Amino acid sequence: MIKYILSHTNVAINYFGFSIVWFCCIYSGAQGEKALALIPTLIFLCLHFMIVTNHLKEEIQLILIAILMGIIVDSSFSFFGVVEYNGNIKSIPYLEHLAPIWILCMWAGFAAQINHVMSRLRGKYLLIGFYGMLAPLAYMAGETIKAASIADGDINYVIISISWAISLILLFKISEYLMAK
Repeated sequence: MIKYILSHTNVAINYFGFSIVWFCCIYSGAQGEKALALIPTLIFLCLHFMIVTNHLKEEIQLILIAILMGIIVDSSFSFFGVVEYNGNIKSIPYLEHLAPIWILCMWAGFAAQINHVMSRLRGKYLLIGFYGMLAPLAYMAGETIKAASIADGDINYVIISISWAISLILLFKISEYLMAK
């Protein structure tokens, strides 16, 4: 039993660490305080990198790619009026639709789970896609505490679901490619 617990400690740390990051990010969005998301995310990622000594370079690459995907996906949501985020840079023209820091912190933390907490999903693309389709639930949680606002219309939930299903499948494919190096 102890051997089992010790062998799964890193996964537990990864899961609970991201849970804390997720909560801090949502709270940061609701309060409009960027540091509330950034500091816990950086601490989590530092701990993650200390634990994950094998494939460190690949983990960093995956997280950077996830942040880029977050910029594209969530900035598109904002630009097309699917989601309005609290914490956007509204004072600078042309940047008002850029995904806020707290959302990008979430993408970074989420990507840190792919090879650990979510490793059992590897290769199960229908299940990964289904998991991605549940993303509106997280957006609704953010909406509940005023971190974000989803525009009226069921189509916006469909857009979020499909976008996340595709994004999640892509992140797993990218992870598989990076880890195979």
